[in-house]
Amino acid sequence: MATMPQGRTPQDQPSVRDDLLHAAISLLDDHGPDALQARKVAAEAGTSTMAVYTHFAGMRELITEVVAEGFRQFDAALTVPQTADPVADFLSAGVAYRRYAIERPHMYRLMFGSAPAQGISAPVPDVLALTLSEIYQSFPAFGHVVRGMHRSMLVGRISLGPKPDDAAVESAAVAAAAQFWALMHGFVMLELAGFFGSEGSAFAPVLASMTTNLLIAMGDQPQQVVQSLLSALGTS
Repeated sequence: MATMPQGRTPQDQPSVRDDLLHAAISLLDDHGPDALQARKVAAEAGTSTMAVYTHFAGMRELITEVVAEGFRQFDAALTVPQTADPVADFLSAGVAYRRYAIERPHMYRLMFGSAPAQGISAPVPDVLALTLSEIYQSFPAFGHVVRGMHRSMLVGRISLGPKPDDAAVESAAVAAAAQFWALMHGFVMLELAGFFGSEGSAFAPVLASMTTNLLIAMGDQPQQVVQSLLSALGTS
């Protein structure tokens, strides 16, 4: 049976779970996924190894909760003020996306399964099978991009063809957002791996160019895309 760590009282017990979670996140950010071991997490939290199993039933549940907290922080990072330009709004979310990945590379890789801890990856949703309301509720970080795409379609910045019904618009918004997400993820993973040289050097010739080409292919006008991109970068 787990004993109460020295100095704690019964009233403190609900905080032990948070202490362990924050300790695990700190170890991950500082040392990478290999540091997510029960003994190291417990030591960082100032508690016993048994506490990991008492409060999380083991490292699998703790790592899953670390990923969930990473996505909550990701959602907060991608929350940008809504403006009259929906394209600029989801491009602003894209700028925030890249910033989060660069500032939290170990968390980002763990969240998206490219660097699992102890071979453990958290379960992921099939976003293409979700409705807009389900995405906004269960995967709000992706929802920021979906919302911007949906608004862009409704105002005619992104073409949908003749008179689609509401369901078709929603499905198209999710698919278009997934294309933008795939573009962002591929870029930041290559950037984090060092394939694009010094930080930021590939932003204009690769990321901005790819994004512009994607939006023009989706029906937006080149001049409007450039203006929205400048607005998202705060240089308009």
